[in-house]
Amino acid sequence: MKKVNVAFVTVLLSASIGASVVFAQTPPEAPKGDRAHKMHERLKAADKDGDGKINRTEAAALPRIAKHFDEIDTNKDGFVTTAELKAHRDKRAAHKQK
Repeated sequence: MKKVNVAFVTVLLSASIGASVVFAQTPPEAPKGDRAHKMHERLKAADKDGDGKINRTEAAALPRIAKHFDEIDTNKDGFVTTAELKAHRDKRAAHKQK
């Protein structure tokens, strides 16, 4: 019986240490006031008609988007979507790394 208890305690300790290592390596979540959250709120406020897209008129409230509107609007439909904004941001970030 004593051998079983020692083995059981060993397994529990190993699992506990393993879980501690995994949780220690997990990055913390970004705070709610981070840059992406603020940008999301600005996009929501600029989207006056609530269609989930930013047209050229709505982009006037967002100077950087207005300045690069044609570059961001890759499908040339006259709207900037969050997917197009993300693609544009990723493209710029990749370019900066080179």
